[in-house]
Amino acid sequence: MIDFKNVSKVYDNGTKALSNVNIHIDKGEFVFVVGASGAGKSTFLKLMMREEVPSTGSITIKNYNLNEMKKREIPYFRRNMGIVFQDFRLIPKMTVYDNVAFAMRVVGAREKDIRKRVPYVINIVGLSNKARNYPYELSGGEQQRVALARALVNNADIIIADEPTGNVDPQMSLEIVELLKRLNEAGTTVIMVTHAHDLVTRFDKRVIVLNSGAVVADGSIESGDELIQESSHLLTNSNLNVGDKFSNKNKPAEEKEEGAEQKSKRDDDAFYDALLGDNDAYRVYLENEKSDGENAEEKGGEES
Repeated sequence: MIDFKNVSKVYDNGTKALSNVNIHIDKGEFVFVVGASGAGKSTFLKLMMREEVPSTGSITIKNYNLNEMKKREIPYFRRNMGIVFQDFRLIPKMTVYDNVAFAMRVVGAREKDIRKRVPYVINIVGLSNKARNYPYELSGGEQQRVALARALVNNADIIIADEPTGNVDPQMSLEIVELLKRLNEAGTTVIMVTHAHDLVTRFDKRVIVLNSGAVVADGSIESGDELIQESSHLLTNSNLNVGDKFSNKNKPAEEKEEGAEQKSKRDDDAFYDALLGDNDAYRVYLENEKSDGENAEEKGGEES
C-alpha cells in the first residue's frame, strides 16, 4: 500500500533530511514512527502527503506514483488520507459540526450526504453533545477529537497522525490512541508520529525508528517480531549488560534532584537507547517500565 524505495531528501539549503529510506506498510497496519528532533519524521510525513518530493528514490501509495504526480492530481490523492495535526488546525469561527462538514464540502460532497455522515462521525469521537459548540468552548482533548473526526469524515483509507497527543493530558492521550486503534481494527491504516514513548510501549504495534534521516529499527517486540536494525546502532562495546543499562536501581544521587526537563530528556534517551539496542535491551526496558508503574501505584495506595 505504501512503498518508500531508496528515498533520500535533500532540501535546497543543503539539509539532508532522509537518507536511503526503504519502508513498506501494508493496508490495515498500525505504525508508530519515532525519533529525536531532527530525525526526519516531519519530512517523512511531508513526502507521504506529497507536500515534498524525494530527491532520489520513489514513493508509491495506493498505486499513485508520487514522483510523477501532477499538481492537479494531488487533491484527489489526498482524499485517501485523513490528517490529524498536533495543533488541531480547527477553524475558530466554525462550530464542531461545520469544522467536520468543511472537509466534505471541499471535496464536493452533497449536502444530503454531509447531513447524514457528519453526525455519525461526531458520535464516533464522542462529541454529539458538542456539535454546536465552537473550538474555544472545548478542552484541548475535545478539540483533538474534532480534528480526528474531520480526518475520518471522508472515509479515508489512511490516517496520518502527527503528534496527535502532544497538546492533551495523559488520559486523553490514551483515549485518542485507543480510538485510532479501533479505527485500525476496522481496516484503516494508521501512521502515528509521536514522542510519547509511554504510548509506544503500551500498545503492541509496529515501531519505525528514524535517526539522522535513516531507518535504524523497524518491528514489533511484543508480538514476537524481530526488530530489524542497523548493526552500527546495536549496544556494542559496553561494560554494562542490558539489565544493568536499563535498571533504575542504581541511579546516581544527583539524578534524584533533577528537574522535569532533565528527567524527560533522560527518559527519552533511555527509550531510544533501548529501541536502538538489541531486542533483549528493549524487553528489559519494557519490564522496568512496567515495574516502575506498579511500584508507583503501590506507593500511591499507601499514601492514600
